[in-house]
Amino acid sequence: SQSSDTLGQILDVLKGSTIAEERGIDASSKFWATYKKASTEYDNDFLDRANDDMGIILTFVRFFPRLPMQYSQAY
Repeated sequence: SQSSDTLGQILDVLKGSTIAEERGIDASSKFWATYKKASTEYDNDFLDRANDDMGIILTFVRFFPRLPMQYSQAY
């Protein structure tokens, strides 16, 4: 089937990859070790971006309520 062919291709790529960890006994355990490493890196990057975005949003929210009062007092 197509999914088993795709999984086979992924395992072939990981066997020759430099990011695959060598501590596994077989290809399946190497695959899951690599998957864990890659997913952890992705999750950490995602959280870093989300935290940065949240900081920007909170800064905007903190200063936005002051703007209408400044403009209404100017007129």
